[in-house]
Amino acid sequence: MHKAGKTLIVLGTVFTVGLGTAGTVMATTQNAVVTKDGQAKKVYMLTDNDTNNILKTAGVKTSRGDMILRSTSSQGNIEVNVRTAYPVVVKADGTKKSVTAHYGDTARDILAASGIILGPVDTVNVPLNRPVEENTQIRVIRNHIVTVKADGVSTQVIACTDATAEQIVQKAGVTVKADDELSTASNRPVAGNQPITVNRVTYQDQVISEAIPFKTVTQNDDTMLVGETKVKTEGSEGQNKIVRRTKYINGAAQETTVVSTDVVKKATDRVVLQGSKEPQPKETTDTEENATEPPKVSSSDAANPQPSSSSKSRQIDGYSYSRMLSGPCTAYTGGGVTASGMSAAVGRVAVDPSVIPYGTHLYITSADGSYVYGYAVAADTGGFVSNSSTMIDLYMSSKAECSAFGRQTMNIYILD
Repeated sequence: MHKAGKTLIVLGTVFTVGLGTAGTVMATTQNAVVTKDGQAKKVYMLTDNDTNNILKTAGVKTSRGDMILRSTSSQGNIEVNVRTAYPVVVKADGTKKSVTAHYGDTARDILAASGIILGPVDTVNVPLNRPVEENTQIRVIRNHIVTVKADGVSTQVIACTDATAEQIVQKAGVTVKADDELSTASNRPVAGNQPITVNRVTYQDQVISEAIPFKTVTQNDDTMLVGETKVKTEGSEGQNKIVRRTKYINGAAQETTVVSTDVVKKATDRVVLQGSKEPQPKETTDTEENATEPPKVSSSDAANPQPSSSSKSRQIDGYSYSRMLSGPCTAYTGGGVTASGMSAAVGRVAVDPSVIPYGTHLYITSADGSYVYGYAVAADTGGFVSNSSTMIDLYMSSKAECSAFGRQTMNIYILD
């Protein structure tokens, strides 16, 4: 690994390289200088200038693979330089191999002979220009330049290709806090020249109060008549304490999540009593049973019904009534809550409240008695109020019953 024409790496038996013909015997007397691994010996010769004999005369032993360089000086003396061969180990790019080096070879010489090219920022574990010793391990470390961005500053770092993002950021002198995030996985090597961005993460909590709406609960009360209602307990809202946490990345808000919800005050239900007591029919006398039937109101007068000519109390099916109206009736179903706040049910009918006020107790039957709806309470507003001559909408339990009823003229008795 010296100048061409004077250097020979011998891998087999010992060879010599000279400026004249190897092994030539001259008749004249010459001197020879033999140098082995930097140690020189002078040999005085007469006529035999054979290289092997010169080495033998100088007491220099060689081994397989040694390099021998022979030349003649300007004074005519023979110069023999012996460089001992020895193994070294080269590790690079995931491979490991043993190569033969010679005394005086540097790490740079050995890498070049092994075909290993160093990149501009690659490093070697031993000095490149210093001769290596026997069994030295030469390790090539592949590096690349990575840019680390943090807090508005970009820093370039030379790091080995298997260094993790976390290691590179640390080498750049950037402190990463517990909540901070890296643009690439912190525990994995960075591919190519991909930059690493350190995102500063902070959190801000906000405590707010939120109202808990109260519920309305209906309870039956058998001391109150059907159709009557009364508020037993007024409802009151409750209060929740909610903690919302907002995540900021580099000062910009990203997302908000609820981290806790605590009930500071429970809501109080609004309790409404609803009458469930049916009115008791009054006993009738013979005089009342023989009373004349009150006059009826024709269907043409249904929109503006008038009370009967007699205001004397009368009886219908055991109920006492003050007047009677007559007019067309229809039927509906479907559940829900009535306009008066009661649940829709059979016996709760829809009326025009300007004619029949909510809560009015009624008894409904056909004029000939062929259809008896029976006792009812005015509880809802009918859809017919502004566009129909219908008197009352009777609540039924099914669509089939509604269809069967259709539209009929009924007598509506206003009970006492």
